[in-house]
Amino acid sequence: MGKRQALAEYHRGSILAAAERLFSEKGTERTTMDDIAREAEYSKATLYVYFQSKEEIVGAILLNGLAMLKKRVHQAIQDGGDWYGAYDAVCRSIAGFYEENPTAYEAVMGGGHTGAEGSKCDQDIRRMANEFCTELANFLEQGMTAGTICTTMSPMETVMLFWASVSGMIHMADRNADTLSGQVGRSREEFLEDGFHMILRAITQCE
Repeated sequence: MGKRQALAEYHRGSILAAAERLFSEKGTERTTMDDIAREAEYSKATLYVYFQSKEEIVGAILLNGLAMLKKRVHQAIQDGGDWYGAYDAVCRSIAGFYEENPTAYEAVMGGGHTGAEGSKCDQDIRRMANEFCTELANFLEQGMTAGTICTTMSPMETVMLFWASVSGMIHMADRNADTLSGQVGRSREEFLEDGFHMILRAITQCE
């Protein structure tokens, strides 16, 4: 990578980091390009050199988030040992990603604004999303082939239901920590472990 490209990547990274902070604090809709320029300590003209719109910034955060999550899940599958160990590692990697990168996670969950239909950013996001889903589908298919998972659903449908269940539990745990502790008597981590194991039992119990 040449110096010019490295400098451009540095500026893009600084802008995206500033945008993520603001999106987390104020929400995406309430954050403006002026806000992002001030937070990143760039002029608005400089900001537009790297990103043409807020939607393009959200798209870049989404793409980065998908890439990071895919890498984490892939590593969890590789390092998890047997299928059950890999399942636990995958669930923990998703929960950990949310805790460390909430804005990127929300972008992944919501799909975000990907910019113009058919743009390079839009195409890259679709490609990365397909790769991530395929990674999970292949993992679940391994469980089906081995007889570990008992379901008549296709691997991709199983992925969608798994993702919806895990993400819903993560949001519940994050937004109701006091209730979980006071009324349920479980920490966030314990609640998520219970939920992950409930999903596991649902997909591995054969009738």
